[in-house]
Amino acid sequence: MVGLKVLYLHVSPWQDCTFSIKKIIYKFDKYPNWRIKGKAIKTLSIERMICGGREPRTFLQVSAIEHIMLFIGKNYCCFMSLQESNNGHKGVLVVGGIIVDLIAKSEQFKVIDGNICFPFDSKITLQELKEDIGGSAHNVAANLAELGTITYILGSIGKGDYGEEALKNLRIHGVNTKYVTLKEGSTGMSLVFLVSGEKTVITSRGANEFLGEKDLNPEVFDKVDTLILTSLVSSDNIDLMRNAIEEAKKRNVSIVTNPSISMVTHRSDELKYAMKNSKVIIMNGKESCLITGGKDVEIAIKELKKYGAETVIVTQDVKGSLVAENGEIFRVPSYKVKVVDTTGGGDSYTAGFIHAKFNGYSTKEAVKFASAVAALNITTPGASTDLPTEKEVIEFMKTAKYLE
Repeated sequence: MVGLKVLYLHVSPWQDCTFSIKKIIYKFDKYPNWRIKGKAIKTLSIERMICGGREPRTFLQVSAIEHIMLFIGKNYCCFMSLQESNNGHKGVLVVGGIIVDLIAKSEQFKVIDGNICFPFDSKITLQELKEDIGGSAHNVAANLAELGTITYILGSIGKGDYGEEALKNLRIHGVNTKYVTLKEGSTGMSLVFLVSGEKTVITSRGANEFLGEKDLNPEVFDKVDTLILTSLVSSDNIDLMRNAIEEAKKRNVSIVTNPSISMVTHRSDELKYAMKNSKVIIMNGKESCLITGGKDVEIAIKELKKYGAETVIVTQDVKGSLVAENGEIFRVPSYKVKVVDTTGGGDSYTAGFIHAKFNGYSTKEAVKFASAVAALNITTPGASTDLPTEKEVIEFMKTAKYLE
């Protein structure tokens, strides 16, 4: 065990704290000058002591976690294990893609007959080009951890700078990256073309293609009670998915299926297998109609419910969410916001729903919370920029208005 140079713990002086630290495990040989402090009741906050940084804020709800994971940069971390959590939940494992997004905006991008178009055989000037970290699993995991849920991710990155950037971003948000594997080749990359806040994405899956059953360490299922399956497309991915489902079923871990259009179009049979084993199914309107053959979402959601999930949610952007549960179907409207970039909106929605359910919300209230997380996400560019905390979501919901 290496020595600790600058990490100040101020927890025990508060007699009315509802937790106590059982052990601290230090890794690596350097630590930034951060302070962790407990402030009574059920919250912890992190305050940076040097060089500015983010303002102090609530980081994790103690009642929702078993331990605190701090990842500062790509080489620093510490774990603080706490006494048993009050809400009875462990954590979440998110499985799927980690992608580097290059987001492009140009006045020369046009939408014609449902297609994004720009001049052929010419040089186009971009008004904006930004790099962000995305991929369905990354986005769901980052949002969950930022909201305060213990989150693990199982994914693959390539060797090189982009892979390290992806890991760093996950750790900054508080995601445990122990189960991310390093593969030969490049990290997955996407070109995202933005027009009026909507997107067209061209993706090279890179290392994500090689995420397979050998990368699954069954020990992780002892640390979680929810498994979220996102976009899994390659043969290796499918082998992993089937193995993960079986391991989850052995341990009574709830399964949430949240696929992408790629899985719907290329792996429909395998997706149906996942849905048959799921407690919750979440997908958008286009995906629901494609996988079921339904002419509209009202028909599609009834077909999806036949797979046996307790809860089925079909998101419809400005039309809100259609929910099927306990023999009834109801709609929850979307919040009214100024849309900047819809990239990652669906992933943040899924994270919001799972986090809210972990914290005892009813399904209807959890859908409202999920809609608020997504609404805040699409007001900023990129999938993982300025992700909202639980407190920020709750404050937003107090004054936000629904779309009519």
